[in-house]
Amino acid sequence: MAFQDELATMMEDLGVNVVVSDDVVKGEEWPTLLFTRDDDQVTMPCRMIVADQTTPLDLMKAAFYAIQHFEECDDFLEWAEIYKLDVGSNMVWNEFRALDAAQWQVQDLIGEDIFRKLMTGMVIEQAINMAWGGFVRSQSD
Repeated sequence: MAFQDELATMMEDLGVNVVVSDDVVKGEEWPTLLFTRDDDQVTMPCRMIVADQTTPLDLMKAAFYAIQHFEECDDFLEWAEIYKLDVGSNMVWNEFRALDAAQWQVQDLIGEDIFRKLMTGMVIEQAINMAWGGFVRSQSD
């Protein structure tokens, strides 16, 4: 089962919804997502949102990619470099801390086992897509 299918199933089974949020996190205006499940909610900064991502599934995928980038970074400087952000800015530092807190809150919202399963599925799907892309390019040579 592809990552997107697993994610859609998880969202439906758990009753998780995600929308673009108008909320301001700690006084800063970042692109943010609002995750809801029953009475629980998490607001997460997410620079991975693009204009044509409007469905809850697209937004949840963007959030998982943002979390993946965050988890792969060794520190604040590496994370800021990915997005070409000003490391001297307090706003950027606040966003980093908000993302750190939100990733744990999202994990709590959906459960650690499901969260890890989905993160692993995403990495596997990316590896397969990259390998397939290399195969297709080599066939056209």
